[in-house]
Amino acid sequence: VILSDLDGTLLDDNRNLSQENYDAVAQFVSQGGKFGVATGRMERTTLHNFPDLAINIPSIFFNGALTYDINTHEELSCTYMPKGLEPLMADIVNRYPEACCEINVRGKAYLFNPNEIVWLQLEREGLEGVEAKWEDIPDEWIKVIFLSPRETLEKIRAELEGAGRNDLNIIYSEVELLDLMAKNVSKGAALKALRQRYQEEWRLVIAIGDNDNDIDLIKEADIGIAVGNARPDVKKVAKHIIKGNEYPCIPQVLEIIEDYL
Repeated sequence: VILSDLDGTLLDDNRNLSQENYDAVAQFVSQGGKFGVATGRMERTTLHNFPDLAINIPSIFFNGALTYDINTHEELSCTYMPKGLEPLMADIVNRYPEACCEINVRGKAYLFNPNEIVWLQLEREGLEGVEAKWEDIPDEWIKVIFLSPRETLEKIRAELEGAGRNDLNIIYSEVELLDLMAKNVSKGAALKALRQRYQEEWRLVIAIGDNDNDIDLIKEADIGIAVGNARPDVKKVAKHIIKGNEYPCIPQVLEIIEDYL
């Protein structure tokens, strides 16, 4: 099994998926391999942006809040955020007008303080952002994202960590994206649950990533791989480090796998 992060890993800096990666995944799957993605994105963005990618197993979305089979449309698990977060989020939105707050509810992204960063993010994921009032947002939040330059995000993260909430997982998925999920949600926790479900079918798991939200995923895998552009903490937990994401990663991963077979 190969599980790959998307942005900064499988995709290049322009968020494109190279033909070399497409072909390598197709070759791997044709020979009996299992391939999926582990991403902070919504499940529908994978279908929208990469419909020809040969995903043939349930994959990890929303940083682990959702595990979903895009082929059968089966939802294996979904963990919603805790209730009662609106006052805390509204306070931060009011005091940091330069930071966009994006609330992900199934299939929709509700926006407060929209900025250029969020419009670019929504465009590349094929999503429509909805500017709404707090009372218009459904209760079942899957993920919250703050989008802003890193300096502002550091202040927001410090405030969130000092708010006395012990039911949130707060982690960077990109330099300008700070993600919030329920406490025990992570890509690594989702992988652990999938391994328990599929057991012998997933005997050897390889995971590839680049950012903080990939650390648990890489640690949970049998073979954890960091791309060359990965953050230092990601490289520390990886067994292998390959070239940066401007080079197709899957052909390099297939070479590494040969040493384990």
